[in-house]
Amino acid sequence: MSKRTKKLYSGENILCNERIGFEFNVTPNYFNKNNCESDESDRDESDETNKKKIRKLNAAQRREEQKQEELKLRKIEEELTQIETNPQNADHFDRLVLSNPNSSFIWIKYMAYHLQATEVEKARSIAKKALSIIDTKEEQEKLNIWTALLNLENCYGTKESFKQTMDDALRSNDEYQIYMKILDMFTESDKFKEVEELITKINRKFRDSIDAYLHCATVYFKLNKSGKARFILQKALSNLPTKSHVTMISRFALIENSYGSPEEAQTLFEHVLTSYPSRIDVWSIYVDMLIKSNKIDLARHALERATIQKLAPKKMKSLFNKWMMLEEKHGTSDSVDKVKESMNNYVDLILKNKK
Repeated sequence: MSKRTKKLYSGENILCNERIGFEFNVTPNYFNKNNCESDESDRDESDETNKKKIRKLNAAQRREEQKQEELKLRKIEEELTQIETNPQNADHFDRLVLSNPNSSFIWIKYMAYHLQATEVEKARSIAKKALSIIDTKEEQEKLNIWTALLNLENCYGTKESFKQTMDDALRSNDEYQIYMKILDMFTESDKFKEVEELITKINRKFRDSIDAYLHCATVYFKLNKSGKARFILQKALSNLPTKSHVTMISRFALIENSYGSPEEAQTLFEHVLTSYPSRIDVWSIYVDMLIKSNKIDLARHALERATIQKLAPKKMKSLFNKWMMLEEKHGTSDSVDKVKESMNNYVDLILKNKK
C-alpha cells in the first residue's frame, strides 16, 4: 500500500492541506448551507426581475389606460359637439339645458323641437320650466322665453290661455316691452282686430311715450293703413308736451319716408325747419334721409339753404362740414370748390362784422 493510501486510511485528510487552501472540516452541512444561500440568491434575483417586469407592465398598462381615457374623452367631446350643433332628441336637449341653464336660445330650440312634433303641451311645459330655472338676474333671457311662450299661445293656444300668459308676462316683465312684442305678434299673424284694440290700449296707457306712438304708427304703415298712421301723429302732438313736438315729427317723418310717402316725409321736415331753422340736428337728420334715399340734389339744396342763415359759428361749421362731406363723396371738384367759396365768404363776413 502506498504512503498516500495509508494516510487516507489512517484518517489524515489531504484535502485539508493548508498549502492547498481548502477549508478544514468540510461536512455535508457545509454543502447544504451553501446550497440554501445559493437558492435564496437565485430567488432574490428572480424577484427583482419580476418586479422590473411588473413595473414595465404597469407603466405600459398606465399608458394604455391613459390612451383609452383620452379616446373616451375625445368621443364624449365629439358627442357633445354633435349634440350642441344638431340635437336629435329630448335627451340631447336635456343635456344641453343642463349644461347651459340660462340660455334662452337652447330652451326655445327645445320648445321648437316639440312643436315640430305637434307636442304643444310639452313645448309649453319646457317654457315654464325654463322660466323657473333661468337666473332672475338674466332678465333678457327670461324675456325671450316669455316672448316664445306668448308666441306659442298666440299660434296654438286659446284666447283664455293667451290672456293668462299675457297677464303673467305683464306681472313679471316691463309692461311696455310686453305690449310691444304682443303688438308685433298680432301684426305678423294678421290679427287686425286685436291690433286695433291693442293700439288703442297702448296709446291710452303710454300717452307720454314718443316710442309708443312711433311703434304703433309703424305697425299701421306696415299694414298699409297710412291714414291711421298719420292720425297717430296728430294724437301724439295733442298729448305730448310742446318741447317734444320737433322730435316726434322728425322721427315720424323718417318712418313715413321708409313705409309711406317720401314726399310727405320731406314736407314734414320742411315745416319743422321753417319754424325752427336753427335746429342743426333736424337739418342733419333731414339731409341724411335724403342721401340715404339717393336724393343727392335735394340734400345739396337743403345744405345750401341751411348755410345761408345767420347762425352761430359753431353751428355753421357743422353745416359746412356736412356739405363738404357730401360733395367729396357724391359731387365733383367744382362742387367742392363751391363749398370752399361759401365757407370763405362766411369767414369774411364774420371778420367784417367784428371790425
